[in-house]
Amino acid sequence: MAHGHSRDEYIPPPEMRHETRDFSTRVVVGFGVSLLVAAIAIHVAIWGLYVWLGRASEKAYTREYPLATVGAPVPPPAPRLQTRPREELKEMRAEEDRLLKGYSLADPSGVRVHIPVDRAMKLLLEQGLPARAAGPAGQALMPQDSSSGRTLAPRGK
Repeated sequence: MAHGHSRDEYIPPPEMRHETRDFSTRVVVGFGVSLLVAAIAIHVAIWGLYVWLGRASEKAYTREYPLATVGAPVPPPAPRLQTRPREELKEMRAEEDRLLKGYSLADPSGVRVHIPVDRAMKLLLEQGLPARAAGPAGQALMPQDSSSGRTLAPRGK
């Protein structure tokens, strides 16, 4: 603003140029080209090394596997993974429903039978739950420690 010109109107004097003594364009371009040539040479050398080492390892080690099985693979031991989980679940639920909603023999002798759950609940309401036999009058019975509470003994013994 000292000369009355704005920044956009600034025109440098014709004698103003860049410094040519500090920076040599030829040296910088030469260095870049030599760096590119060296990088390509290194990549080619490493690729050749990998090829050579791969061939050497193929010759050194034979591909014989004496423990390999011939033929169909042996299946793993049980339990195995399910191959049809949805169908197997449907079959299992159908079997459960058959046992819960139908009559069948629980053992071949015919002593125990399966009856439907609804029928069992009605019988339980009619007959009630079985009760333990009462002990002698006046004696309180306590579960025994030795039987984990399955049998009763008089208190204090």
